[in-house]
Amino acid sequence: MAGGQLSARQKMINLMYLIFIAMLALNMSKEVLSAFGLMNEKLVESNQAATQRNTDFFAGLEQQAGEQPDKFRPLLEQANQVQSLANDLNSYIADLKGQMTSTLDDPTDYEIMDKGDFLDEHFFIGDKLKPEGEEFLNKISNFRNGIKDVIGETYPAITADVQKKFATEPVTNGDGNVLEWLDYHFKGFPLVASLTKMTQLQADIKTTESEVMSTMLQGKLKIEASLTNFDAIVIPDKTAFFSGENFTGTITLGKKDNTLKADKVVV
Repeated sequence: MAGGQLSARQKMINLMYLIFIAMLALNMSKEVLSAFGLMNEKLVESNQAATQRNTDFFAGLEQQAGEQPDKFRPLLEQANQVQSLANDLNSYIADLKGQMTSTLDDPTDYEIMDKGDFLDEHFFIGDKLKPEGEEFLNKISNFRNGIKDVIGETYPAITADVQKKFATEPVTNGDGNVLEWLDYHFKGFPLVASLTKMTQLQADIKTTESEVMSTMLQGKLKIEASLTNFDAIVIPDKTAFFSGENFTGTITLGKKDNTLKADKVVV
């Protein structure tokens, strides 16, 4: 049939078949776009909850630093640095997402977000990066390296996780071709897919912020509670004993904390 002359009827059947396939592809495309949009909404809700948790955690750390500055002030200073790094990258991405959707009449109509023109023009000029693309990579790099500088080698698991989540090295795609990180993740993708990836980056930022601060505090409390920091303390049953009288008392574990200062006496 491929080498013969097609009848008018067969041509019509073939045309209808192509139209049918195109309709299926269109419907599938809309479903995929909507799925990305719903995923983005869920991530946004999760990020809002994470922001509140981090805010509450930081407020608690500030209170502890106020009550016991010698013990918790160094942790608060580290937490301040982590929070500053997180806020800088998160605010940058939030502004970029605003630009991505600024021309849309309805930013929740995900089925029309099938083009990748904005980021393609914002980040790239041909095969090269524009200054805006370089800025995006630098913002991620500053966060990644900044977190490493703050926590050093104290928390290697968190450092390794941050290096992995915010890596911007070239990526090998499924065809075995090596692509620059920005090309691999954002070039040519539908707007709603890129929007969701940006929101996921914000989720990773907030998770990192939470993990660093909670791990620092847990580590401090673990050190404070360690038995190696306790001494045996003898507590006599009374303040004075007569000569020849047997000593009686209690031996208990306790510790002295030179950083803890009483602010009141309850009688």
